[in-house]
Amino acid sequence: MQNRKIIFFLLPLFLTSCFYDLDEVGAFHSKYNANERFEMSEKWNSTHPFQVIISSDTSYSVLFCSDTHIGTYKEFGIVLSAAKNKKAAALVVAGDISRGHVESYDTLESLMSRVDSVNWFFTPGNHDLYFGGWDEYYKRFGASSYYFIVSTPNGNDLFIILDSGSGTLGSLQLNWLSDVLESFSASIRHITIATHLNFFKNGFSLTNGLPMEEISFILDLCVKYKIDYIIGGHDHRRNESVIGNTNFIILDQCHDNEKNSSYLEVKYESESCSHVYHSIPE
Repeated sequence: MQNRKIIFFLLPLFLTSCFYDLDEVGAFHSKYNANERFEMSEKWNSTHPFQVIISSDTSYSVLFCSDTHIGTYKEFGIVLSAAKNKKAAALVVAGDISRGHVESYDTLESLMSRVDSVNWFFTPGNHDLYFGGWDEYYKRFGASSYYFIVSTPNGNDLFIILDSGSGTLGSLQLNWLSDVLESFSASIRHITIATHLNFFKNGFSLTNGLPMEEISFILDLCVKYKIDYIIGGHDHRRNESVIGNTNFIILDQCHDNEKNSSYLEVKYESESCSHVYHSIPE
């Protein structure tokens, strides 16, 4: 009976981690909850206004990847080069960028300090929060909940970045999301949301997604505001679902030494959006 208790205790902890890159014992704790991180993000945002990216063309591309798990970064380096070579308007990395250790953040910060021609946007995943990782993330990269605009001659597109790194968006962030969508709804052409955890899995998975109550809340927002994309990672395996106007996408991982790595390119045009995956050579 004692053995069963140990198994049942460890299982929920296991489900909070990315199954394909399980970290060690220190990976099971983050001292900041979702609402606390959101309040810190709002403090950061109060002195760092949202970014507006100007596109001279009516159409442009944004690249998305997830689960780079730096340490090493050969595959992520390929994505950075692609963002530069394709002249993408932005690159969004949807969590588990690092492994939470100070050394991982040192490597990541050094890498990004050399990227001066790419508009990049991060949000943390569960691994980024481990080992006191939120303190490192916040002092180096700032807010984990924010938005940016891409402005074109034919209209503006809204990109909202959400923090789901501890398994929930939290009440404060959900209320903020609703307020942001309402404030921009009359002036926006396309809407994309990116976060780490995903919505609809393809079959059984040992990783967790967002709570059903939060999924229901966001589905209502998708209908009301005609959200085009909700993009996440965490499962390391690509999957797509479409409900109404919204494409729900789970990204492949972008982690060295794993198979089936890719990044996503979304092309935004006046009346529509489309996407394509680009495989990363091993």
